[in-house]
Amino acid sequence: MSEECSTTKSCSTAHNTNNDSECDMHERLLALADDAWMELLKEKMKTEIEKTNGPHMNNIAKLVVDANCAKWGSMIQVKVKCNEYKESLKALMMGGCNK
Repeated sequence: MSEECSTTKSCSTAHNTNNDSECDMHERLLALADDAWMELLKEKMKTEIEKTNGPHMNNIAKLVVDANCAKWGSMIQVKVKCNEYKESLKALMMGGCNK
C-alpha cells in the first residue's frame, strides 16, 4: 500500500464490507487478473490434453469408474451380509432367553 493511501482520508473502509481499504483495490484486481490468467491457462491445457490423449484418458476413466463401482457394490454386499448376521444372532440370542 502506498504512503499516500495510508495517510489520506479518501481511502475509507465505509464502502467495503471486507474491512479492506479501497486503496488496495488495484492490488486485488491485479491478483484477480493473475487468477484469471491461470484459470484460462488451465482450461487451454485441458483442451490440449483432450485433443492429444482424450481417447486414452477415456479408457483410463472407464477402468477406474468400473473398479470403483465394483468396490462399492462389494462394500454394500458385505454390509448387507453383516446386517443379516447381526439380525440372525440377535434372533438366536433372544430365543435362548425365553427357555
